[in-house]
Amino acid sequence: MIFDAYMAAFEKMQREEAEEAAKGKKGSKNPTQIVQVTTEDPVYSASMKRCLKIMERLIVQNANEERFMDYKYESLSMDETIPGTPNTVDVLPLWRFTTEKGRRKHVTSISWNPRYKDLFGVSYGSYDFLYPKSGLICCYTIKNFTWPEYSFSTESGVMCIDFHPDRPALIAAGCYDGTVMVFDIRHKDNKPIYQSTVRTAKHTDPVW
Repeated sequence: MIFDAYMAAFEKMQREEAEEAAKGKKGSKNPTQIVQVTTEDPVYSASMKRCLKIMERLIVQNANEERFMDYKYESLSMDETIPGTPNTVDVLPLWRFTTEKGRRKHVTSISWNPRYKDLFGVSYGSYDFLYPKSGLICCYTIKNFTWPEYSFSTESGVMCIDFHPDRPALIAAGCYDGTVMVFDIRHKDNKPIYQSTVRTAKHTDPVW
């Protein structure tokens, strides 16, 4: 029903634009140039992707209501002490963030976003320096812990990351081979906007 209403509104908008163009053509004596306009498929549009992301987050929150309530408010289980150990508190895990690309890799660094408090970045690399592996950067959000919101792959293992303090969309990464990269999470491609190379006097020691 939502899709049908959306398509009806979209077709109505197209008809109105065609009528306005026809009126303008009749009123003007000079010959008008016909411009072909390509319309975006509403199913694959950016607005549809945004709506699907919001609905997905709501479904995840409804399916895990107890976890989100424990995170937002003080849980009763946090006040219950373990029998025999009065100085300890029973702490239970709320979420587990995993991704298939990050399997068999070590988590080397975690950085919280300075503006969006629910978003944090995780860098993946390897501390087994005899067998170096490729790297990975994943940005997770507490609103949807099923998979990362953004991910970036690197040739060398990522050893450290950090968000820009004033521009939260920029994230810097230091790799095992000495490369320093800056990613923009707003870009859809998986390429860094800045990267140190041999031409820019890149050093070869790991960036910690």
